[in-house]
Amino acid sequence: MILWSCLFGRRTTEPPSPVDVPLPILIHSHRKDTLPPGPLEKGMVEVEHEDVVLHALAGILLPDGTIGDLPEDKIEWARRLTYQHLKREGRLQDYGIPVIAAYEQDPD
Repeated sequence: MILWSCLFGRRTTEPPSPVDVPLPILIHSHRKDTLPPGPLEKGMVEVEHEDVVLHALAGILLPDGTIGDLPEDKIEWARRLTYQHLKREGRLQDYGIPVIAAYEQDPD
């Protein structure tokens, strides 16, 4: 199997490294009637408004409703949680994210 490196556009037979895959720091929404099944991951928050549910990483969505920055030491945690959340929802491909072996196992 040949994979494309996301950062360099080169061919490689190695699986993608977590640092080679751009992962969004996750904030996305669902219509209430299309919420994926299962519990929300620890470290995620859910905010409902009318017919929409927002999923966000805890720490990004501030109490006043604005979006804040994560401290540098939380970036890897956020990337891993983003990956796990999108995987559970079956949306990795929607965001162009390949399977990342290092993120397949929950670190806990």
